[in-house]
Amino acid sequence: MSKLVGVLIGCGAIAREHLAVLADLQDVEVAAVCDISQARAEAAAERFGIAKHYTSHRDLLSDIRPDLVHITTPPTSHLQIATDCLNAGRNVFCEKPMTVKYEDFLALKRLAGEKNCMLMENQQNRYHSSVLAIQKLIGTGELGDVLEVQICLSLSITGAGSAYVDQNAPHFGLALPGGVIGDFLPHIAYLVYMFTGRVTDVHTNWVKHRKDSPLPADEFRGMVKGERATAYVSFSGNAQPDGFLVRVCGTRMRVEANLYEPPRLIVKRAPSGEPAIGTLLDGISEARQVLFGTLGGFTRKLGGTGSYDGLKEMISRTYASIASNGQQPISLEEIDDVARLVCQFAGGGSA
Repeated sequence: MSKLVGVLIGCGAIAREHLAVLADLQDVEVAAVCDISQARAEAAAERFGIAKHYTSHRDLLSDIRPDLVHITTPPTSHLQIATDCLNAGRNVFCEKPMTVKYEDFLALKRLAGEKNCMLMENQQNRYHSSVLAIQKLIGTGELGDVLEVQICLSLSITGAGSAYVDQNAPHFGLALPGGVIGDFLPHIAYLVYMFTGRVTDVHTNWVKHRKDSPLPADEFRGMVKGERATAYVSFSGNAQPDGFLVRVCGTRMRVEANLYEPPRLIVKRAPSGEPAIGTLLDGISEARQVLFGTLGGFTRKLGGTGSYDGLKEMISRTYASIASNGQQPISLEEIDDVARLVCQFAGGGSA
């Protein structure tokens, strides 16, 4: 059986994560990489044993007919590159956010339909091992009815030495709605959508806590009403320590995970007997979960597993869909709903 052919455009930090995953896929061959920097393109090709490298994505598309194009450039360049790929009849796997403006995403969606091409946005945390475990608890009924979801992302973007506030080299995120926070809104939005269903109402609040920073805002809060549940979401550029907390509250249990830490769940079940004994058993169970999660995370690190839990699964499913000529892992309609939610978040205002 012949291998599927992938190419990658944009050889920055996230590209290395994609290429590391692709190197592990036995049924995929990376034919070329591309970057406007000759040095970056050449370095990526040499590091991952890739035969060809380019500085023009149009030259790459003219020479090679890949099954899938990975677009890992800054978001402001996504629209043009994805348009060129789709016009060439190539399937696209694009880093988030797929476009700066929602209207631009709609244009790509229409073009993908016309060309009968796949158009995927990287929503890797859908396949994070902790998120999959939470979904399993919901699917089996153990969690009960989902009532409330909390998604809280804390990342120090305003501290000394942060690339996000370096005024000598403005960060690409400043061009996004919501500024640098806009680069993280897709992660929050698709997780909300997964647990609450289609969104019916959104209220947001944006704050600039650090008045001396170049960011339009460094704090974001939102309340979301979905078809199945409600959600509280937040991004803090100042709170410490860094964390990506996902908590889902149901009628039978509460479960939470930190997507920035080793895969582990903290589960609190409804008491069924003596409250004091229930509390003791919960504490023992939680300590066990923390211990085994930490040991598992340490083992993963020793084994060379990166911090992008979920990326390999998402990329693997995408290539499997191409091989089987099946439906893409996340439908364009669902990607559309998530893009609209990101637009609603960002349209809530700024400082």
